[in-house]
Amino acid sequence: MSTVIEHRARPDRSIWPIRERLVEKMFPDLDEYLNSTSLLDLESRDSEIVERFKASGAIGLIVPEALGGAGATARDSIAVQREIGSRSPSLGVATTMHHLSLATLLEYAHAGTADDLDLARSIVGANMLIASGFAEGRTGSSVFEPAMQAERTPGGYIISGSKKPCSLSASMDLLTATVLVPTGNGPVRGIALVAADSPGVTVRPFWKAGVLAASESDEVVLDEVFVPEALVVADVDGVSMSEHEMTGFLWFGMLITAAYLGASCRLVEMLLTKRGADAEAVACAAGELEASYAAIDGVARRFDAGERGAELSAHLLLLRYTVRESLRRSAAVSVAALGGSAFIAGPEVAYLESVVHAYGFHPPFRSQTADGLACYMKGGLFTLAPGSTGGVR
Repeated sequence: MSTVIEHRARPDRSIWPIRERLVEKMFPDLDEYLNSTSLLDLESRDSEIVERFKASGAIGLIVPEALGGAGATARDSIAVQREIGSRSPSLGVATTMHHLSLATLLEYAHAGTADDLDLARSIVGANMLIASGFAEGRTGSSVFEPAMQAERTPGGYIISGSKKPCSLSASMDLLTATVLVPTGNGPVRGIALVAADSPGVTVRPFWKAGVLAASESDEVVLDEVFVPEALVVADVDGVSMSEHEMTGFLWFGMLITAAYLGASCRLVEMLLTKRGADAEAVACAAGELEASYAAIDGVARRFDAGERGAELSAHLLLLRYTVRESLRRSAAVSVAALGGSAFIAGPEVAYLESVVHAYGFHPPFRSQTADGLACYMKGGLFTLAPGSTGGVR
């Protein structure tokens, strides 16, 4: 660890921009570990960070208190995620996938039966970590297009397929996966909840990059895995699933953006603590991030006020594409102002710069949404991607 850049885990607990200190208030054990462990130790493949997250109770961050969770608002959740991302980008990215899965399940539970709510409550109560099989990442496909097949069998379904990369693959208790479910009227989309220890579930090495290695993003393979019928929800009308999934992806868009903003903030934090730092560079790099965070915070305010659907979804996607460029600009200014000595003295600067660029690899991609966004801005109905089923209402 470089004594020039990383002379202590955190120079000042009130340093810009992490002043809310919500992680300290809500999950003190996790906060202590994040602040007492170096960046590279947190980000290594053998890091304990996911285990520490699970033990802290942060699994239930976005879950209502009535279901046993922390009951955080969207605004508080993005503040937490930015703070986590500034300490461990891998944890910020990986846990966003957990929150996405849980948010989608909660949407179904609230629209479903008392049994569905009991299932959600039991998952939170058992402190289960959920990996996401959504957004399979195949080139040219919609994030809602299933990559797994389900075949009927007595008492449930047999499911086969794979998800790569799949964050939390080593630590997951459950996997949510989009599947094609056979019906009398042809296959329909569905969501399956798969226990990680089910026979036929295996994990294969996939993630070879050193960046975000602690996110456990390897390949999860399902080879004729039996899933009880009660744990597979089929899309009956072709509309409700899109609505529930899109609410989950609103959570995803807000939280993943906050996590990467945190990583970029860490670079500015390093610059702030550099002796003789260029104040103009600090203002420039920080300004990019403040503007981006304010934009995402605005989406969170609207979400907390009850807004959902096409307008907010389209607005968030437009912001995400703009934030991507803002992150890159901020990182470039920070790295240049830190200088060659800082870059050479330790790997933290180069590591964080690489992390920031990874934000652009998360779906949905601009090529998938451009037509839908153009249609929306002309007054039409926003759809996630050409060929996707149903509009986001």
